[in-house]
Amino acid sequence: MHSVTCPNPMLTMAFRHLAIVIITVCMHLVNPVTGNAQATAGEKSEHYKQVISANPFGWILVPWYNGEYERRVTSTVTVGLSGSRLPWGRDGGFYSVNAALRYYPNKTPFRGFYLGPRFGVFLTTPSSDTSEMEELSGIHIGLGFELGYAWLIGDARHLSFSVGGGATRIFDREPIPVIRLVNVGWAF
Repeated sequence: MHSVTCPNPMLTMAFRHLAIVIITVCMHLVNPVTGNAQATAGEKSEHYKQVISANPFGWILVPWYNGEYERRVTSTVTVGLSGSRLPWGRDGGFYSVNAALRYYPNKTPFRGFYLGPRFGVFLTTPSSDTSEMEELSGIHIGLGFELGYAWLIGDARHLSFSVGGGATRIFDREPIPVIRLVNVGWAF
């Protein structure tokens, strides 16, 4: 997921409010479904080794693209790779590639509460339309932490939903938020 910086403060505030609304609505929609299915979900999802997901709301609402691959390592730990892109102006943008280690305390990877560290490489390029992002341009390295919640739903528990957030400290800059609005994916 995914780090976002935006040169327009009004757009940033609107984006934060929209994120809160989407997360709240999705949690209310998905929570009753998963509550009834908890007894059999473990049996059907334990054999899955990986999940591929993306954020469809980012594609629809803002030109924010991201994708993620997560693979089970043990009965409580997964590793993941993610990438994201947020273009602005005519030719500027924010790009990130991250690796994450996630710990699932309930011993069911891809389902339930997770937390863990992240490591990423970030590239910011200013737009020729504006010089606001000039000082942030370049390649940066960051280390962060995230926490979230994931669901596997449906009869075969293939459909994946996850939400979460955290922060990443860019070594030579300010920390940036990590927002996982709603990633939708497929477990296999």
